[in-house]
This record gives sequence, C-alpha cells and structure tokens, in this order.
Amino acid sequence: MGGGSLQRSACTDTQAHQLARLVRQHYDAELGKAGLRTTQYWLLAEVLAHGPVRPCDLAEAMSLSPSTLTRNLKPLVSTGLLELGPGIDGRTRSVRITASGRRKCDEGLPHWTAAQARVHRLIGSRNVSALHALIEECLSSMSAGQ
Repeated sequence: MGGGSLQRSACTDTQAHQLARLVRQHYDAELGKAGLRTTQYWLLAEVLAHGPVRPCDLAEAMSLSPSTLTRNLKPLVSTGLLELGPGIDGRTRSVRITASGRRKCDEGLPHWTAAQARVHRLIGSRNVSALHALIEECLSSMSAGQ
C-alpha cells in the first residue's frame, strides 16, 4: 500500500465487512418475506430462548452496545412483538416476548432456515465449517487481546 491508497484485499475490516454484508443480504431478503430483518429475527429468537431478560444482559449476550440494543428494540416493542416492563426486583427493566412475537418468530424460522441453507450452498459445506471455526478462533483471540 503506497501513497495512502487502500487495497481492499489488504484490509481485514473491509474484507470482513464485505462478507458480512453479502451474507446479511441473503438473510434479510429471505426474512423479509416474513416482514422481518435479520436483526429483528435474531432479537426475537434470543428473547424467546432466554425468557424475560434484562436489557443489559441481552445486549451482552448478543455482543451489542446498550444504545444499539435500544435502537433495535424500539420497532419490535412498538409493533407489539416484544414488551419492555419492570424487572423481577422492580428496580430494573425486563424484555419479554409477546404472543405476537412468538408467532412472528415461528413465521420467520422457515425463512431463516432457507437463508441458512442458501448461504451454506453458496459457500460450500466444507468452507462453512472452516469459516465457523476460524470465526470462533478469531473471536476468542480478539476478546482475549482487548
């Protein structure tokens, strides 16, 4: 890299971002058929799996900043898929999935499955396994080096 020019293939951030963007496009296109974006489906599935959960715990579990979580929760709360209420001790808040949210999550599951299958088909099963292993290793290394 000379003269301040950026070579795409030499920038890890650019490479990771491009892959994430392409993968996300496949999931968003498929989940859009259920009226969801990938982040919305992911949030619904996490709250469904963990039951009522404090926003700070949900943000940590999803590796999101509290402000990003708040921004992503708003449309799901306003459409009645999630509700934000008092926590167990009355001092904290809790995110809960509603009956509508459960139905929407159920509606999204076959679309998520289709997106997953398509991405795996495009990448190749051996590459998917290698990619997952590499991502786990990188996440572990990056987390340890913070």
